[in-house]
Amino acid sequence: MPIFRSALQGRLLATLYADPDVESSISDLARRIKAHVASVQREVDRLAEAGILLTRRSGTSRLVRPNADSPFAQDLSSLVMRSFGPIHVLGQLLGALDGNEQAIAYGSWADRYTGIEGPAPNDIDVLVIGQVDRERLHAIAQEAEARIGRPVHLISRTRRSWEQDRSGFAESIRTGATVDIPLDDG
Repeated sequence: MPIFRSALQGRLLATLYADPDVESSISDLARRIKAHVASVQREVDRLAEAGILLTRRSGTSRLVRPNADSPFAQDLSSLVMRSFGPIHVLGQLLGALDGNEQAIAYGSWADRYTGIEGPAPNDIDVLVIGQVDRERLHAIAQEAEARIGRPVHLISRTRRSWEQDRSGFAESIRTGATVDIPLDDG
């Protein structure tokens, strides 16, 4: 979404709003969003000065969390979770799915997340690779939709069937923009 100052800011806010009651250190945030600590520090300073984030010292670490009392908290959380949050929400939910080896977002949401211009995506498409329970996968899609605020479509393939699939659908995923979803196993 072009309404955020930068993709770094969007990823930082999404990481924090995915678990708004959890405090994270600056170094942990930098590791999780794959950014330099100094860049994350500057962004945290800007957002804390605006009252969007709260920080506190604990020993040598500076801990950060969203400011739930900010007048922008609810609306900002909704915007962040719809635009940058799917990767975090899906990583949490799919990380707990037995048999899941890999999750890959594709389609219009992946296009926008990777910087390909176009209209805002209506939904999120994800390929889950592994031997997974389809009923559980359906329940995860529903929970993700509720948390993200937009439809989530999860399809699954075993590793072998995915590697052997030469359909037009499979090739469109392989050649298009994709986003690996880091699986958070807790």
